[in-house]
Amino acid sequence: MKEVSVSYPISQIPFRETRRKKFKDRLNYGVMYQHPKIYDFVIWLNDPTKLIPKTLAKSVVGKSVLDLGCGTASLQTFLHKAIEYVGVDLNEDFLIFAKKKNRGIFYKRDVLTDLSDLTADTVVLSDILHHVPPNHQKLLENAIQCARKKVIISACYEKEEGPFKRISELIGRRIIDNDGLNEQREGAGWLKLNELLQFLQKNGATNFQKVLSHIHCEINI
Repeated sequence: MKEVSVSYPISQIPFRETRRKKFKDRLNYGVMYQHPKIYDFVIWLNDPTKLIPKTLAKSVVGKSVLDLGCGTASLQTFLHKAIEYVGVDLNEDFLIFAKKKNRGIFYKRDVLTDLSDLTADTVVLSDILHHVPPNHQKLLENAIQCARKKVIISACYEKEEGPFKRISELIGRRIIDNDGLNEQREGAGWLKLNELLQFLQKNGATNFQKVLSHIHCEINI
């Protein structure tokens, strides 16, 4: 993952319109990451009723939320207005887009580096674990360190088997869901369901439930 050092929140950067990437830049990003609106549309296709962020929001405890790998901050929409929201991501276009449509503070930070200056009652890892293998343990440790009360996790997993597995990985990981920011993800693949469950249980996760194509669980601090 590329190193990023930013000592101020994205909310203090003057807003600019998200522009279409140049052709040579677009080659580094999958379909979902060409523009924040495309990302939101693909997410809507998979979850038109917003069941995943709604389920996450119901599990939040306390007065503050830290959303690591927040993307376009869909979770924030379903949180009570009194809850302080902080979103962290590496994609500046997504952060600017999220700040325009949501309240809260947004930081451009690498979630695998030191985040000890960020704390919240609830820390959320939604659709990010599959972006960071083989460093998913480090990400979870960072989340636990930042949480005062609870870590909530929503994670997808590898579902394809058989002769078309390589083709589906190529399409899914490189053509559609390549965020263009995680170099170590190349060739790493996603965790299979049993691997994901073992990883989460080993780190103290409980209250497992399946929501659409995701596993939801939580770690109480």
